[in-house]
Amino acid sequence: MKILGLDFETTGLKAGQDRVIEVGAVIWDTETKKPLTIYSELVKPEGFIGLSAEIHSITGIDDQTLYDYGIEGSAPFEKLLQLISGVDYVVAHNASFDKSFLDAELAFFNLPKCEAKWLDTLTDVPYRSSIQTRKLDYLAAEHKVLNPFSHRAVFDVLTMLNVLDKYDIESVVQRSKSPNVEVTALVSFEEKDKAKNLGFRWDGKTKRWFKDFKACDIETTEFPFKVDVQEKQMSLN
Repeated sequence: MKILGLDFETTGLKAGQDRVIEVGAVIWDTETKKPLTIYSELVKPEGFIGLSAEIHSITGIDDQTLYDYGIEGSAPFEKLLQLISGVDYVVAHNASFDKSFLDAELAFFNLPKCEAKWLDTLTDVPYRSSIQTRKLDYLAAEHKVLNPFSHRAVFDVLTMLNVLDKYDIESVVQRSKSPNVEVTALVSFEEKDKAKNLGFRWDGKTKRWFKDFKACDIETTEFPFKVDVQEKQMSLN
């Protein structure tokens, strides 16, 4: 199977408002377990006037680097579409984020929509239960994978693919077909540690403990409290 690992660095978190500043893409052969081609490009958005201090701190990309090396226009996204056309799946970590930015950039440049099928290493990989974190750097450490330049797109992609390579790709594909659900722990204040210890997070706005699951995992998970399960309205494929 050929898959394309994808990651974007962006000026912010809101697709359609913020823009892509770096593209990292790797076509990976799941049989030989190696990259077939690697594409890395800095992108200078139209009307670029500078990055926020936060984005510079996270990515290490500075304004002068984008002015010196950033590609303008649609070329990086045309190249992406060309690469995607030859693979079975696009893979990303928190795929809804990268897909939303890809869709927005394609629309901005009046390019064809991406019709690819997606896999998400945040939710679709059957990590062992002892691994509670889903942050890529921590997952890399858990799987003894080194990421020398965290938050630079192509290095994050290669890190993600090396983590994914520890698992059977067909199992990942099967998990991707199970809906994403949000589980609310129905616990009292006195019982909150039961939820916290299982990786549930506190939402101060809605005053509840919640955690994202795959629907297929609910059947095999024993909760020490009652739960409310709601399907998330998100589709990648």
